[in-house]
Amino acid sequence: MKPGYRLVIVDKAGVLVSEFQLTEAALAQPEAFVSALKQAVEDVEEEEV
Repeated sequence: MKPGYRLVIVDKAGVLVSEFQLTEAALAQPEAFVSALKQAVEDVEEEEV
């Protein structure tokens, strides 16, 4: 695994929804990370409907 951070998003049942590998370089570009995170949340919301 690359050095950095992992952000794992699971639903209420504990099922993996999305996983992000965050490096220092990725954290230096918060707009791109926030955009990907918003898209993951929207995808989950669409599946729940």
